[in-house]
Amino acid sequence: MTDAKQDSAAFDVAVIGGGIAGVSAARAVADTHSVVILEQENELAHHSTSRSAAIFVENEGGPIFHRLATASRPFLETEHSELDAPLLDPLPVLKVGSEAERPVLQAEAEQAAQITSPVRLIDDGELYELAPMLNPEFVSIGVYEPTAASVDVMALHQLYLRRARNHGAQVRRSARVTALSRAPHGWTIETTDGTIGAAVVVNAAGAWGDVVGQLAGAKPLGLTPKRRTAFTSPVEADPTDWPFVYSQIADRTCYFKPEAGNQLLCSLSEENPTEPCDAKPEEIDVAQAIDNINHLTTLGLRSVNITWTGLRTFAPDRNPVFGWDDSVDGFLWLVGQGGCGIVSSAAAGDVAAALIREQSLPAALTQLGVTEQDLAPRR
Repeated sequence: MTDAKQDSAAFDVAVIGGGIAGVSAARAVADTHSVVILEQENELAHHSTSRSAAIFVENEGGPIFHRLATASRPFLETEHSELDAPLLDPLPVLKVGSEAERPVLQAEAEQAAQITSPVRLIDDGELYELAPMLNPEFVSIGVYEPTAASVDVMALHQLYLRRARNHGAQVRRSARVTALSRAPHGWTIETTDGTIGAAVVVNAAGAWGDVVGQLAGAKPLGLTPKRRTAFTSPVEADPTDWPFVYSQIADRTCYFKPEAGNQLLCSLSEENPTEPCDAKPEEIDVAQAIDNINHLTTLGLRSVNITWTGLRTFAPDRNPVFGWDDSVDGFLWLVGQGGCGIVSSAAAGDVAAALIREQSLPAALTQLGVTEQDLAPRR
């Protein structure tokens, strides 16, 4: 796929989007193909990647994302020579509920343990020993994932980017794609930074995925960007040994994660549909998160230090979309990560590279039962 010919620069692969998905795909394919990354902002990883909760949890997002995360773990656990510290720092995750959620959480724990065996249901004394801040009047059960971890998201992003560049990949910032046209020899891509040619286009545009797809002449997938606001709040107790706690209790959704300096990273864990945008925090979401956390715990949060909002983009069935468009030749979707883009990124990049090289899916995924049809745009 190296026959794209244009008057301006030509590449084998043009990746639209410089977030974690885009740079992971570039990293995976750049050793065999010439690659350019096109980012509409003047900095990479601006909208979603840099606003992540930075937690590596396998049991999240459903069975397909679970398997993608499991397949990504070996890369994340590797000691990479380019880095001064590990990408992962152990941080157990505890998804909590009341007795009303017991059947759902029991079934979830049993299903998750088929892939990640340490996942299990806990309650009573063990629950409160692990998370002493929980209020037993409202929280009585939890799904415990002891092998979860905090992930250095920006170090991971920079690692992917560095490896792509080491193989010759180029990066063009402030290069918003304005038009895409397909000819027998490949794509002509008009951007605010000029025109390039490419044999293959990888759509890793996140919340703008359908916008880019329509520019290419593809039918929209029905991608929905959803806002999620996070903030930091001080606590009196030292949270160093606490797990990441996520509430699945109806009308009391929230999460909080221990941070350095007696801080918690908190969120309402909301999913508010929006247009693709540079999302900003809304005070009502912060206030509701504080109220929910104070209802479920004895923390008594009162103040907020900083707030931010990211976009998490979902396909209609909430599964990832990694595959060739069925009607537009040379157009590869890599979208719909729905907040699981960090944990699935290594596997996602490998999937993109395999498809571009016309190879089978990576064995790490097929051994877990993932098929191309599971990931296909028009599944």
